[in-house]
Amino acid sequence: MAIHTDISETSETSEVAAITSTGWAICYAHRGARGHAPENTLLAFDLAFDLGADAIECDVQRSADGQLVIIHDGALNRTTNGRGLVSAQSFAALRALDASRAYRPYRLSGARRIVAQIPTLDETLALVRRRGGALNLEIKGESVEESVATAETVAPVLRALPDDDPLRERLLVSSFEHPAVRLLKERLPWLRVAALFSGREWRPETMLATARELGAEAIHPGVNLTSAALIRQAHEQGLRVNIWTANSPSTIRQLLLWGANGLFSDYPERVIIERAWLAWRQTGE
Repeated sequence: MAIHTDISETSETSEVAAITSTGWAICYAHRGARGHAPENTLLAFDLAFDLGADAIECDVQRSADGQLVIIHDGALNRTTNGRGLVSAQSFAALRALDASRAYRPYRLSGARRIVAQIPTLDETLALVRRRGGALNLEIKGESVEESVATAETVAPVLRALPDDDPLRERLLVSSFEHPAVRLLKERLPWLRVAALFSGREWRPETMLATARELGAEAIHPGVNLTSAALIRQAHEQGLRVNIWTANSPSTIRQLLLWGANGLFSDYPERVIIERAWLAWRQTGE
């Protein structure tokens, strides 16, 4: 959803100077470059880095036999050729599915599909490590209990990362289910975590208090929950603000001008372009 504002040339220039002095906003490819490839697949993740993304965002869930797989929805119907709940299927059954089957451009154009499996968490970590990028891993489940169970399964995987693995510092874990975030932060104090927010019931002061209580480094509000005031208040309290999901160039530009620390986008190249344009405005070159 676009943010409609009217910014004068003078005020925009001063805002650009302010945000570029505080650091470069991170471009998170939302479920990979899902505007161009089937979401939450290794293809979408690789393409995101090819398009210039600093990081990818993906969703992790558990199979019926406790294996960690990368998929957003609790049900298989939208993104695969399967049916039913992810949590009700065995790992072998999930890996036999085609995660590109429902990708809309394929269906509309009749173009030849590139068959893609549902990735594992291990495969995704390996890809991010190989590409030298960063990862925002979202803990998913159909309930608070399922999300906490996912977090409990993720914890030993992350604990096993070697101390000298650069991925440890480039990994950020988040969830809408805050008990899952709390569990991971308690078990892995070194882990960077963030709190996701959706819904108008969340007020700025409540989001910020929740993040502080969890020991989070950032809040992840939806675009519709975000304002310049929220970003300013978060920064005053030492919190970063990473916003989902920004797809239109006008929305991306406004959020960058407001001082967002990171943007999630289905089209990472749009964030890269707007970010570069603002940097150009700052330098005047």
